[in-house]
Amino acid sequence: MDQELVHDLHRRLGQYLGEPIDLVATRNRRTLVSWKRLESGILRVRCLRGFALADDEVVVAVARFIRSRDPESRAVVEQFAASFVRAKRPPARPRYSPPHGRHHDLRTVYEKENRERFNNDFKARIGWSYGPSGRVRRSIRLGSWQPEHRLIKVHPVLDSDDTPDYVLDFVVYHEMLHGVVGAARSGRRVVYHTRDFRRREAQHPAFGSAQTWIHENLDALLSY
Repeated sequence: MDQELVHDLHRRLGQYLGEPIDLVATRNRRTLVSWKRLESGILRVRCLRGFALADDEVVVAVARFIRSRDPESRAVVEQFAASFVRAKRPPARPRYSPPHGRHHDLRTVYEKENRERFNNDFKARIGWSYGPSGRVRRSIRLGSWQPEHRLIKVHPVLDSDDTPDYVLDFVVYHEMLHGVVGAARSGRRVVYHTRDFRRREAQHPAFGSAQTWIHENLDALLSY
């Protein structure tokens, strides 16, 4: 973290406390803020370095908490610290199986679609998702796109001799298209299948035939 931000936190916190302080910025996520009066009379404050990124409202709450241990101020401090820690936490490693399955190689499908539909400009990983078999389903996701990992996962129910190549072509293209078009916000809703997405999806040569096959085989897919 930029040392200038820490110096600015030092200045702001001292200003809101109304006295010079000795600030020690720490990486301790358990003890967010602590303080003691030194023999010299100066107040030493130890706090999480992440508070250097806080706005004035949060820094004022830190000062008020130091002065009075006000419960409302404590809640503001803890809420900011929790959001900072979540933002710094690396995303969990994705779980997926290698692309080479028993009957189909997803890497081959991905490279074909990338070459023919995206000029080889799309960058992502691809693999089979994990999924328990032998249970009754009411719905099934045949593919998924994880933007934080740039990862396409395809349900292993499609790794079958009975699955036509054009179905996998379309499913992989559908997920790649999510990575290209992205999502849009409509009021409070996040729309993943936007009008532009639907338009481009319908341009795939297997659009109709793949959807027909999925519809006709849905019972078998759900009973995987």
